[in-house]
Amino acid sequence: MKKQFFYPIRDAKNPYKVTLVPVSEHIYHEIMPDIWKTQRRMQRSKRCSCPQSKLWTCAADCTFCPYSAGGNTVSFDEPVDDTEGLTLGDTLVSDEPSPEDIAMNTALLEALYEELDRLAPDDRRIFQFIMEGKTEREMAAALGKRQSTINYQKKRVLDILREALKDFI
Repeated sequence: MKKQFFYPIRDAKNPYKVTLVPVSEHIYHEIMPDIWKTQRRMQRSKRCSCPQSKLWTCAADCTFCPYSAGGNTVSFDEPVDDTEGLTLGDTLVSDEPSPEDIAMNTALLEALYEELDRLAPDDRRIFQFIMEGKTEREMAAALGKRQSTINYQKKRVLDILREALKDFI
């Protein structure tokens, strides 16, 4: 006598009613390992309270299962307590910049470029060195000036930019 294999299908209207549909051995061994994994995971997390004697009825579809305990599942569509129509999904913060942030950053960059265009060539070069992370000693060697002169010019350039961009900073 050849062994028969079945797949459980739960009735959507009566969750306690399960129909066993015969399937081939190949189909059974393709489908059931995922169902067994889901069963174990749900039981370990206490979201399934199915008794051992009823595990044969499990199709890993916890939506209609009468043994589903709910447990630690969260829905983003659930209303937040003490609010009208506000859901958990509405309270999530996005990492994306807001249109206001984008507009503000664009205006800041435009103002910075305008101020950089107004700087003297040496001052612009010092700012470029600052942005490259060069030390005052390296700047002095590249420009053929004393380090104390570079220090003074660097402070002056940063003060000019700070004053010009004070509305943004």
